[in-house]
Amino acid sequence: MDAIQQHMLDSYRAARRGERAPPPPGRYDRETLRTIREYRRFRAITEPESRPPWRARLRTALMWRARRSATRPARRPGGP
Repeated sequence: MDAIQQHMLDSYRAARRGERAPPPPGRYDRETLRTIREYRRFRAITEPESRPPWRARLRTALMWRARRSATRPARRPGGP
């Protein structure tokens, strides 16, 4: 069941019970994303990381592997 179908079912159920209909899907998406962004900015200031971000760690690992494979001699098939 997708979000629209769930909303229609919830609206029908609310109408049968005499309650308010729920907000349509996506109504508060922007507000939620804005809140998450502000929270991350706040945490970046109040709790500095001791390790670099995951992207930097991944880039470092990939660069290390690329340098390592570039300096090693190529393997021949069938032998060490």
